[in-house]
Amino acid sequence: MQEDFTDIDALLSRLKMHDLEAFTRLYKQARERLYILASSIIQDSAAAQDLVQELFMEFWERRIYLDVESSLKAYLIRAVRNKAYNYLEKQGTKRRLSREYERIERYEASPLEKLELAALGQDIERAISKLPPMAAKVFRLHYIEKMSHVAIAQQLQISKFTVSGHIDRALKQLREDLKTAKKN
Repeated sequence: MQEDFTDIDALLSRLKMHDLEAFTRLYKQARERLYILASSIIQDSAAAQDLVQELFMEFWERRIYLDVESSLKAYLIRAVRNKAYNYLEKQGTKRRLSREYERIERYEASPLEKLELAALGQDIERAISKLPPMAAKVFRLHYIEKMSHVAIAQQLQISKFTVSGHIDRALKQLREDLKTAKKN
C-alpha cells in the first residue's frame, strides 16, 4: 500500500517512526517556502539557505519531530521564524561589538588607562588559560584570529554547532573568572 505524503501533517506520524523517506519528502515539500520566509526576514539568501538547512538537520538529528504535538507545518514556520530572528539578533550584536571595537581602537588611552588595560589583558589571558584546551583554541580562533564559525569548524574538523558550544562555554567561564578577578 502506497503512503500518502501530500499532506505535510500526515508525514508526522511517519516521522515519529523515524522514516527517512517521510523526512526526505517533508524536506522537499517545505524547504522552498521556509527559505522564502527566512529570506524575507533576514534579507540574505545564502544565510537563509543555511538557516533552513540547519533547521532540517537539527530536526532530524535531534529527533525534534518526536516532540511535535500539533501542526508540523506550524512548527516548521515558527522554528524558521525564530531562527531568522535569532540570526538577526546575533548579526546586530556582532555589528555593535565591531563598531565598539573600532571606537576603542581609535581611542588614545592615558598612561593610567594603559596600565589598567594591560592588567585587564593579563586577567583575560589568565582566564583563557583556565579554559579547556579546545574551548580556548576555538575562542582564540574566533575572537583573536577573527575566523568565522564555519572556517573554525572546517579547520578543526568539527561541526558549527560544536564551535558554537565551545564559544558559549568559553564566554560563560570567562565572565565568571573575570568577575572573580575584578572582586579581588
